[in-house]
Amino acid sequence: MNLALPDAADQAAWPVGTDSFFQPHRAAFWLLAALIVNGLYYTIHMFAMGFRVVPVTVLLGLVVWGVYTLAFFLAFRSLDLLEQHPPEAFALAFAWGGLGAVYFAAPANIAIQSLAAKLVSPEFAAAWGPAVAGPITEEFLKLAGVVLLILIARNQFQTYLSVLIVGAMAGLGFQVVENLTYTVNASMNFPLENQVYPVLFNLLMRGLLSGLWSHAAYTAIASFGVAWFLLHPERPMAARLAGALLCFALAWAMHFIWNSPLLEDFFDDSYAAMALLLVIKGIPAMIAAGLLWRVAARENGAYLHALAAYFVPERELIRDDEWVRLGEPLDRYRVRRAMGKAFGARARRLKTRMQREQLRLIREAGTYGRGPQTLRHEIAVRRLRAELDPIIGARS
Repeated sequence: MNLALPDAADQAAWPVGTDSFFQPHRAAFWLLAALIVNGLYYTIHMFAMGFRVVPVTVLLGLVVWGVYTLAFFLAFRSLDLLEQHPPEAFALAFAWGGLGAVYFAAPANIAIQSLAAKLVSPEFAAAWGPAVAGPITEEFLKLAGVVLLILIARNQFQTYLSVLIVGAMAGLGFQVVENLTYTVNASMNFPLENQVYPVLFNLLMRGLLSGLWSHAAYTAIASFGVAWFLLHPERPMAARLAGALLCFALAWAMHFIWNSPLLEDFFDDSYAAMALLLVIKGIPAMIAAGLLWRVAARENGAYLHALAAYFVPERELIRDDEWVRLGEPLDRYRVRRAMGKAFGARARRLKTRMQREQLRLIREAGTYGRGPQTLRHEIAVRRLRAELDPIIGARS
């Protein structure tokens, strides 16, 4: 992807406009919508059956996993990752992962494990079936939703990060609905008449100890390959396909290791040993996802720097220290946190809002050019700075 500033001949060509994710004239939109609705019907029917048997578990599970989803959402928002797309993109990605992908993955996994039992042995299917079936079906299905979203609104995806965050949301949707399903099933088969303990146990084991290196991480890794394919049209088709397949293979391998019985012989059945095993298995996925996110953040920063330098040169809108941090979400977060400690909660809120308005100004200017459509962001940045500077000056 070329991140160089446009020359004079390109000045009118850079702003390209942005497709909405509501595209009723595109087949990909209706395919995604139909599969999500179909998955919604299946999921409601499944949980309705569980509600009749373990109503407390279902209701408490919905609350717990809803809060779990909100925590991820707030983490993404704190790093300004949700500025990549409008809210409907993340709603569709989450819905695809939790409804569309889960609907197809459940019967496909059963079929593959049954085939493994017939072709190899029931013992092999019991031990290795999840490792064989899960990565094949689930990674493919989650990534299919990312591809469908790209087909719906191609020019929404201008950077690696814009693809990765949609992949992470699709993986998160799959993870949350799968965990809720496991929670309800565990309660229905729990030896004691306790509908709360299965919720807490699954939250600990599948949410807290597994959540950071589970489906969201796998789909983000696989999505990096899609971004590579999408954003490098100048490269040979074979190289683009190889990059996409390599990232998918990496996500598949991480998922395979997670589902496999590898290393289990070295740990006993205690909760502490199980927790340690989950952490050890998850470290490779966390490292891989972290490295790819780092690459994506740097590329996104270069893209934002180019846009800001060209479209928003005014230093009163984006100062030098703010400009250099455009590609560093963690640095921007640290600045907000440090400002809160030094000047109070109001200063932190103002800085947070100003950073987001700056990002929106840059992205909207890069999409549509400067003009009336960006004026509200310019006014917001100046107003927030006028409120923030006296607070900093008064306490310096």
